[in-house]
Amino acid sequence: MILLPEPIPIPQKATWFAPTDEPAPELAGALHVPTPGADPIEMDEAGRNFVSMRFWQMVDNSVAPFAGESELLRLAFDAMHPGKGDDSDGPNLYEKVAEDIAADERYRTVVEAITFNSVEPTDVTPIDRCLDALLKFHRAYRVMARTPLAELTVKRLFPMAFAFTRKVDEDAVTPIGLLMLDGTWPGMTGNTSEIDQGLFDQVAQIQRRLDGLDPLTRFMECRTDAAYALHGIGSYRDAVIHFGIACEVLFDSILGMLMWEEGLRVDAAAEVFSTPITTRIKTQFHPRLKGTWKLDAGELGEWSAKVAEVRNRVVHAGYSPTRDEAVAAEMAADGLRLFISNKLAAAGKRYPYTGFTLFGEGAVPKGIPTLNSAARKWLAANRGQLASMQEDHRVWREAVNAAVVRRVRS
Repeated sequence: MILLPEPIPIPQKATWFAPTDEPAPELAGALHVPTPGADPIEMDEAGRNFVSMRFWQMVDNSVAPFAGESELLRLAFDAMHPGKGDDSDGPNLYEKVAEDIAADERYRTVVEAITFNSVEPTDVTPIDRCLDALLKFHRAYRVMARTPLAELTVKRLFPMAFAFTRKVDEDAVTPIGLLMLDGTWPGMTGNTSEIDQGLFDQVAQIQRRLDGLDPLTRFMECRTDAAYALHGIGSYRDAVIHFGIACEVLFDSILGMLMWEEGLRVDAAAEVFSTPITTRIKTQFHPRLKGTWKLDAGELGEWSAKVAEVRNRVVHAGYSPTRDEAVAAEMAADGLRLFISNKLAAAGKRYPYTGFTLFGEGAVPKGIPTLNSAARKWLAANRGQLASMQEDHRVWREAVNAAVVRRVRS
């Protein structure tokens, strides 16, 4: 039994049958009857496993998070498997089951998922099989839903599921207990701040850097979106998309700042930014930052294969990446940031303002890219001009962006 984060308004006790590719020879030729009186579903002749889901709409009058969800699961279990002597149609048993949902009544959806424990060896656990079927159903359902729904992920589910077992030829069930799902329920995190008072000054600095089009801070903002999707709610598709955005933001913001520091005209910069990003990477960075900027090796090869290519499959083909692919994209994005940072640190004499914007001037641990001596000497001589330079760069970049839009429209 699995409690969904948001209700889905489908009929009470509606069922959904999902065969899998896993062999279960005991089920060869068997008939599956989702609910009494329903037409039987003939199983695969070779015997394949399945997941059968039934959806229960439970009235939710709880006011306390977590405790209320646990009670809903218990009430749903009682409704699904009434004890001896209970009247399955009586008001006592179903008083919490939302047979007819009033317009102003709050309810939650509990999914009863059933699968078969075969003796055939498999790497898939029963709970993972059920969760996979549920996520696939919800993915299809939200396409047809009248009201837009957030993507359902394991991390967004209530973190506990009730588990039980029964024999094929018996009606009685034997509770196994609670299963902890993969993730942390948002309602359990509390409201303790993750930063202390002393770090609020740094928050203010980050805000100023975001307003100033700082490449690294813009990258970190997008990376934060990606990390939340990956580690927070488990949306691997959104994670890969945001890692892709983060990397492109880093490429283009760094390149733009280098061009501005060179004094490049707006129309010349707009011409460059009107070309594909892979063209810009291969032609614009080496003359400025030196090094190898090929897309089939090193950190750039990792970005190309594990971020850009997977992101393109998601965006252009609706691909759903795995967790391993999302984690690989995270590592590749961080590797790209370090690669570009090292190149920029070595170019401090030619691009001191870009280096200062990216690194700041504080002390860093050994091995972390930072301003070189030439850039620090420039900073000491030009400290009073930094604010006006930041504004000049912002105006220049907005003009470039507008020129790119005009070129595309023409």
